[in-house]
Amino acid sequence: MEKIASIKDIFQQTNRLLFSITLIPLLVISIFYTRNILIYRSALANVEEANAVSTIVQENVLEELWDLVFGLIQVTDYESGNELGKVRLAIEEIQANTTTAKEAATLDVALRTLDTLDNYISEMESNIANGRPFAENEAIMVQVDAVTVLLYAILQDFVRVEIELAGKTSDDMLVSLYYLILFELVIVLIIVYYARKNNRFLTQQIQEPLNDLIVLSEELSQGHLDYRAKEPEVAELRVVTESMNDMARNLHVLIEENAVKQFDLAQSELRVLQAQITPHFIYNTLDAILSLAEQGNSEQVKTMTYALSDFLRISLSKGQDWITIEKEIRHVEDYLTILQIRYGAMLTFAIDIPEEILQTEVLKMILQPLVENAVYHGTKHVRRAGKVTVAATYTNDTIQFFVADNGIGMQAERLLEIRKRLDQATVDDSGEGGYGLYNVRKRLLLYYGNHASLDIDSTYRKGTTVTVTVPKIT
Repeated sequence: MEKIASIKDIFQQTNRLLFSITLIPLLVISIFYTRNILIYRSALANVEEANAVSTIVQENVLEELWDLVFGLIQVTDYESGNELGKVRLAIEEIQANTTTAKEAATLDVALRTLDTLDNYISEMESNIANGRPFAENEAIMVQVDAVTVLLYAILQDFVRVEIELAGKTSDDMLVSLYYLILFELVIVLIIVYYARKNNRFLTQQIQEPLNDLIVLSEELSQGHLDYRAKEPEVAELRVVTESMNDMARNLHVLIEENAVKQFDLAQSELRVLQAQITPHFIYNTLDAILSLAEQGNSEQVKTMTYALSDFLRISLSKGQDWITIEKEIRHVEDYLTILQIRYGAMLTFAIDIPEEILQTEVLKMILQPLVENAVYHGTKHVRRAGKVTVAATYTNDTIQFFVADNGIGMQAERLLEIRKRLDQATVDDSGEGGYGLYNVRKRLLLYYGNHASLDIDSTYRKGTTVTVTVPKIT
């Protein structure tokens, strides 16, 4: 059986982790100083190389160029290899080893100075090739001498930059070393202190409260709801202990709330049953059937009688709470058919339900009360012909029903009030619609939980739309 780590083991692991963390500064020190040492050594190497190049510029470049002017060196021999070319290669190698912008900028100036020398040399080579007088090259050599002196000065300036960089790097390394050593010592002392403190903490203030909590949980599991654990001094364990003690005190409250919920559900179902067979609606329908029969309108008598019969049959549904969407829509259609015959041209309706969801089951009686509200609280209050539309859309997970009317609608204040009451899911006892919007909302919560919703949107003198969203149950 796999061993479960105790809190003490967990703290010991934490202590080991803290000691491991102390190695991180050492690693940082190693990386930091390795980098600085490399920079320092690179600077010293650059100083040595720059001094060597300066010597070549000062002693060899001018001498070689005078030999070229006096004809002691042929142009072809000079172009095949010369001191100035060696200087350029050396400067480019030094530049590849630089790390700061100031170093690179100084060497860029030196390379541009070499470019100027190359231009003068090309001009002298052209004069020699064309047999120009010696005096012209002699005049150019005056400029070459000045540029050579400038190049030497630039290289010496680079040497000074490298020496400053090496000195700064050395100082930074020394100062950082002192701070890092001090920081490491402080970390070690803090970790040792807290490690010892954690051990005492575990021994004195955690193990015993945990044992008390274990006993409390065992007592509660056996039904001893009067048992209480002593509250410890540790804040976290105190919260847990208080919570478990409160849980023991409130268990009977939860039991009572569950009983109230079941009673509320039973009351809601009773109201559904009462709304399913509304005597006033049945009386009016039977009166209308009788009136149509006296007028000899047998077709409408048959239509209304069948609609009423089907309406009552689906309302009862043998006590079932869930029916298919096809039956739910037929229930709404029966209701609207009866009302349409009674009201004539003053009421029309349209139903648009996708065939793909007709066999999906939903909670019974969630649309007919909304349609009833649309008729009695919407279309009856306008002079124009009323129209009720029932539609639906669906996704892989949800189904949305829309019940819309072109009735009187609601003003913003009334709409806000109704939305607040819907959020509270209170039962509405008023209106001809039986249990109305609010009980539909409550039944949705009881059966679907938070997976279902009922939303209402309305514009005064234009109409109202109620949207019911439920999860798709296969």
